Amino acid sequence: MHRLRQTLQEDSKNDEETTILYVNGYYKWNAQIELILDADLLEALLLEGNLLKSSNPELALESYLKAIDLYLGDYLPECADQHWVFPIRNQYRRLFVKAIYSAIELLKTQSNYDTIIKLCQKAIKIDIYEESFHLNLMDAFLAIGEQRQAFNHYQYITEFYDREMGIKPSDEMKAIYKKLLQTQQSLYTEEDLLKVLEANVLIENAFYCEPDVFKSIYELERRRSERSGNDFSIGVLKLNFSLKDTLAQRDHRIRLLKELLITHLRKGDTFTQWNDQQMVILLPGVDKVITEKVLKRVLEQEVHAPSVSVHQIDSLKADSSLNLNPLL
Repeated sequence: MHRLRQTLQEDSKNDEETTILYVNGYYKWNAQIELILDADLLEALLLEGNLLKSSNPELALESYLKAIDLYLGDYLPECADQHWVFPIRNQYRRLFVKAIYSAIELLKTQSNYDTIIKLCQKAIKIDIYEESFHLNLMDAFLAIGEQRQAFNHYQYITEFYDREMGIKPSDEMKAIYKKLLQTQQSLYTEEDLLKVLEANVLIENAFYCEPDVFKSIYELERRRSERSGNDFSIGVLKLNFSLKDTLAQRDHRIRLLKELLITHLRKGDTFTQWNDQQMVILLPGVDKVITEKVLKRVLEQEVHAPSVSVHQIDSLKADSSLNLNPLL
């Protein structure tokens, strides 16, 4: 208690001026001193914003922004191991998230995307796992014409979720990805088209893509096969992890396998990481036998080859169907 009084700089004050009193063998707060708690103020500002939201959106927005400024992170972070703190901490985090959502909703009506970006960036620093913060951030980037910023953030956060939690892009993330692709197609002249198509084109190696893009390429190859009568093959590589492997070790081996496939497959070959253990490879113009030889030759370059196996290969003709359920 002496240290607390020193911290509060109250050693020389009388009882009427001190915040903590000793009465009848107990310590208690001095009810005569007016105290302002930021936690109470946050709740009051959020309530004020909710009451004004319909009648006076501008004042409501001011209240939400003040509430957001008050929130600097988890409630009592130094008490992380105290279970009684959890429900209170979660309560204030929910209030913060609600304040962010409400402010963004009003800011969108004003087309104030710069402020939305600042809010989302602050919110992400506090809670990087809240997906809606990232979705709103990318939407705001797109609204002000910062497609590159939006695309860079999409790549960053989807890789982060995959690496840290093994989570693939949600339907909402896939929708924003499609929107990003559409912005790349806003072309007006033939010269613009050629510039965009040729920008950052890497034709020296095999092509890696997301599963949704792979499906589209597969459908295109099927149509080409039906027209030309040429074969193409689909191969599946399976990574056989040990129960002792950590998430970091698994991610490292997945990255090594990706690099191996990019380097040693042909320029016209396409592959994707279908899930946590499978890579699916599309090889145009070759049959099942050649595909198996190609994949085994590639795996010979891998130091972890015994833990990677050729799981399944199907050679497709114009009149055949792929039997890789539930892959495609």
